[in-house]
Amino acid sequence: MRYEDRLALRRLIEEQQAAALGTVTPDGVPFVSYVLYAVERRNGHTPGLLLLLSRLATHTNHLLAGSPLSLLITASPQSVTDPQALARVTLQGSAQDIPRHSPDFPTAQLTYLQRLPTQQHLFALPDFTLFRVTLHEARYIGGFGRAFTLDAARLAEALMVTEPA
Repeated sequence: MRYEDRLALRRLIEEQQAAALGTVTPDGVPFVSYVLYAVERRNGHTPGLLLLLSRLATHTNHLLAGSPLSLLITASPQSVTDPQALARVTLQGSAQDIPRHSPDFPTAQLTYLQRLPTQQHLFALPDFTLFRVTLHEARYIGGFGRAFTLDAARLAEALMVTEPA
């Protein structure tokens, strides 16, 4: 995967803030919903994502029951004339809730709110829970002829790639 593709992948994930979230019901049925996310970078850890979800939502209960997850992030449809050329990435991973009393919670909350400041009011609601997503794999489509599957290590490298000087 070329530097330009790694940079485009990082930009896609960082510049967007919404994704389709796929989970699996206890009966094994796929379930798709819509979520907001923030990229999280912690010292000594691979980059991941943060999700703020209501415990009243079906997808949240799937995650709390241990469902794997998939996130589909796409570029703006207005960015291309041919919808088949739309840049997109499907991320596979798992999520773990971050208890409010956890030492990690304040930093994770700050990271989330720096990216999504309009969501501040949701932290005051008792049913909202912050989740940390560990990323296991990605399938990136950068357009025609630009498709790559990345394992967790290569995805972490792509999320850490720097802008040209």
